[in-house]
Amino acid sequence: MKTLAALIVALSLAPPCTAQSLGSLPSLGASPAALVTLRPMLQQLRNGFDAHRDTLGATEALTTVKHGLRDWVESQLMVAPQSVDTRAFAEAMHVVLRDGQFLCLDMTGDCPTNPLGYVDEVRVNHAGEFITVVTAVGINCGYDESAYAYAWRDGRWQRFWGSEQNSYTKESYRPQQVNDVLISAPGAGGRRLLATLGAQSGCLGGFKDLYARAWRLDAALGSTRVLDWSAYADDGYPAIQGRIRSDDLLVQYTTGGLADGETHTAVRHFEVRNGVAVQTDPIAGRPHDFVLEWLSEPWEESRTHAASDALQEPYTALHLEHPYGDFAERTRRCTAGTDLWQVATRILDGPLRYYRVRWEPGFHFTMLDISDKPFQDCTVEDPRSEVYPPFLTRDLLAAPAGAAP
Repeated sequence: MKTLAALIVALSLAPPCTAQSLGSLPSLGASPAALVTLRPMLQQLRNGFDAHRDTLGATEALTTVKHGLRDWVESQLMVAPQSVDTRAFAEAMHVVLRDGQFLCLDMTGDCPTNPLGYVDEVRVNHAGEFITVVTAVGINCGYDESAYAYAWRDGRWQRFWGSEQNSYTKESYRPQQVNDVLISAPGAGGRRLLATLGAQSGCLGGFKDLYARAWRLDAALGSTRVLDWSAYADDGYPAIQGRIRSDDLLVQYTTGGLADGETHTAVRHFEVRNGVAVQTDPIAGRPHDFVLEWLSEPWEESRTHAASDALQEPYTALHLEHPYGDFAERTRRCTAGTDLWQVATRILDGPLRYYRVRWEPGFHFTMLDISDKPFQDCTVEDPRSEVYPPFLTRDLLAAPAGAAP
């Protein structure tokens, strides 16, 4: 605690930057000496890497650095005006950290691949009437990011929520890259939903675990976590995006396709019911995406989108956690009903299989039948089956089945 207190005092006494760079913000600035109390902890982490490879170099000292960095940001934010320019504020943070040589800026050394012992940019954004802050502390092959949210109370910005990963064992440590912090408008009783979207940190290749975590906020902004979801998917940019409301969260991300090297856009929708986030439709935006999801999920999940338990046998014959093959023919609409579609696949160079799918309003899909022959009424090529719906920008969940975006 003495080290942390010294850090806060040192930073609060830092000399000012120019008024032009900060506008109406409190003066910020630092020489390396002003951050001297933080440097030994960072150096300790870097020197101890070999003893803590299982946690990417992270130890309890990383939490001390996280809190020191957070408290410094808060010491400046608490004296900022309600109308604070968050971009200028973040730029001021950058100047302090850059001049103190706490950022990994030397691309010729090893810090780009092992930034343990460094911190990264502080990201500050408005989220409606709130402010969100994301800080980052280096670990091997990336950064462990923490997120915080602030409300204007009693004439200053005050923290009401935070998310950190502070369990440093091989089994439990899940360092996070925070892509976004979402806060909904208030709903019934002033309740809101807050969510973080992001990806697993570390050198893990093009695919890694993505996550969505959500908290119910009561009218007083007290928080209770209601969702901790993850999926193995493509680490694109951004890796995962979302749309939030007071009682539901919809996320969209890119994951593996049917053919080697292909990807497809996946969607997950969660509704908060009785204090718990429950996954509901949609699970796909197009008929062939639904077939891919249906074949790859465990039967306990896929049976909820099956017209009959009799489909378990053909499902079992075709099921793969990561199906490989191709969509052998174009998706076609069937004439026996406006909500009926046919999808064709060839799995693992096996025989053609045809899937009869119902596509109902709200993007509710149901597997009706699987056959080794095409369905006679499914002959109409319809471009709507190839257009991915813009779930994030339009309210499509109550749209007519197969409606064009």
